[in-house]
Amino acid sequence: MPITDSLLRLLAAFILGGIVGLERQIHGRPAGLRTHILVSLGAAVAVIAGVQAELSFPSLTIDTGRIIAGVITGIGFLGAGTIVRYREGIGGLTTAACIWFVSMIGILCGFAFYALAGIASVAALLVLLILDTLEGKLPVASYWTLTVKSNERPLIEFQKQCRVILAKRGLDVKSTTFKISEDGIELNLVLRARKRKTDFSAAEIVMELEGVTSVKWAHRSGQW
Repeated sequence: MPITDSLLRLLAAFILGGIVGLERQIHGRPAGLRTHILVSLGAAVAVIAGVQAELSFPSLTIDTGRIIAGVITGIGFLGAGTIVRYREGIGGLTTAACIWFVSMIGILCGFAFYALAGIASVAALLVLLILDTLEGKLPVASYWTLTVKSNERPLIEFQKQCRVILAKRGLDVKSTTFKISEDGIELNLVLRARKRKTDFSAAEIVMELEGVTSVKWAHRSGQW
């Protein structure tokens, strides 16, 4: 393979990987421009090395499928490192997907499939830029835990009163657990907010119920 051909493939991997990485960099993600370029270049180098070895040593049997599988496996570990679990949920999934994606772009460039690599990169940018705006307008369910402590009183009646208040404010009760002690009742409700903006005033109204001594509202990590 001529050196100019190899350089062209590397240049394509550099540019296309950099385009995706630039979007991540602008949005302040930990894996930004340099990471995405290096991943794309690395994948392209692995493919080019396999193709070059097959041309230089005809007696050897080079399985390019194994090369691709090795790249994907290695990138999987790198992408997993960008996924972080926060108290509010999980972050870094999109960046991990981008890292995996640019490795595929690098593989395509390594095989000189420039048209497909270019189309795929444009599609990725559309997903990252346009769908990001669209996601901000879509209704998203969120999950919360409401802990209510009350003086001893009929449990069924108390649950019913809480459910009515929550339902009026777009909060679905997904599960209920309770604990009865000498101090009274501790009711734990797992809630799903159906609207983008959660109506937290529900907690204040529950607090006004007769016998209620405390109310605690907390975000529930992950999906119920």
